[in-house]
Amino acid sequence: MIDNPENGAAPDYMREIEDLTKLVESGHQLVKDGNQIDLTNLEEPIADLCRRLAETPPENPEAVTMAIQHLVQRLGALSESLQAQSQANN
Repeated sequence: MIDNPENGAAPDYMREIEDLTKLVESGHQLVKDGNQIDLTNLEEPIADLCRRLAETPPENPEAVTMAIQHLVQRLGALSESLQAQSQANN
């Protein structure tokens, strides 16, 4: 998910956040279908995104902030679903 524009254009943070959100939404569906999932594969891309956001602020910080808040909310909901799934299986 690393976005290294060759022409000097600003990174497309919104696309990256949307892609991460889609992965989280896929996780919601997998859990709903009774599957177990591992979220560790999200750690590196999210950490990389945060690092790059600090180094190169977005052109539209308000939109990026709102998108990140939505991603965090969906991650929180997924975490709750995983906890409920774990408790139901015990």
